Amino acid sequence: MKKNLIKLLICCIVIPGSLWAFIINFGSNLPQRYEETKGLGIPKPGPREGYEIIYPDMIRTNDRHETASFYYLSEKRQVIYRYDADRYLELQGENCEGLIWYHDQAKNIHTRINKVFFTYDRLPKFNYYNPGKDYIGIPTDDMSAVPFSIDGGKTFYVGKVTSFAAKPSEQVERFIGVDDSPLTLQFNDVDEYMRGFINTITVSGNTGYFILKNDVLFGETAFYERIGLNPRQSYNSLNGVINTQTNINLYLNGEHLEEVQQFGRYWELYYKPAYIERITGARNIKLEPYQGWDKIRCEIGAEK
Repeated sequence: MKKNLIKLLICCIVIPGSLWAFIINFGSNLPQRYEETKGLGIPKPGPREGYEIIYPDMIRTNDRHETASFYYLSEKRQVIYRYDADRYLELQGENCEGLIWYHDQAKNIHTRINKVFFTYDRLPKFNYYNPGKDYIGIPTDDMSAVPFSIDGGKTFYVGKVTSFAAKPSEQVERFIGVDDSPLTLQFNDVDEYMRGFINTITVSGNTGYFILKNDVLFGETAFYERIGLNPRQSYNSLNGVINTQTNINLYLNGEHLEEVQQFGRYWELYYKPAYIERITGARNIKLEPYQGWDKIRCEIGAEK
């Protein structure tokens, strides 16, 4: 009886288990084969005369290799904003959605901002002013992105509003972009070997501000020269960050650490007197003389 049980165990468990292990091991050493996926999938764009095919980031899937949809970008355009007689914005596309061009006729600058796709509901509805010449900021209505330039519109990057600072656009009184002198500030940092040192960083004075009813969201443009990154701009809340011991304690305990602390004790910049003085004065920035429009304007069907 005992021998029969042993034979049964070998036949039912040991032999099948050994065969399965052999098949898996053998199969893993075979060359990879990729079969073409058949059936329903991502729609494939076809050429269409007078249109350019783009894949807006705002409608990408979670898979970075796939795009959920494409967009036929028309050659048609309309002027949606004027800074002065020489500088203006054009929206390329139809029905008030597409990509924005920045133009400076006097300096022969014509830059298409490919990094942010604007739809009608993403064009800002609040007041918009940009008296700055080097700094150009173009906010989205939902504060999800702020394309910005610090070289007079030649190159655009994308700034972001930190998640804990963003507010509904109905609370925005105005956005204003200005030129100012850079600030050189210091903070306690650590190197790759976790050794502490005093780091010096330059924050561009060319920046943008969301002026709210009871707050200011300020966009710091920091130059990370030490690690060779492009300038980055992030918007943070004046009420939520500046000059209160309560919030200093929150940062010391790790609150909002991921959004604000880039490396080391970077958050110390927010409590420097020179930095606080600049931010608290944002509400008093004078717009005159300002030749530009007070809002971005787009009319569906007006493109040419």
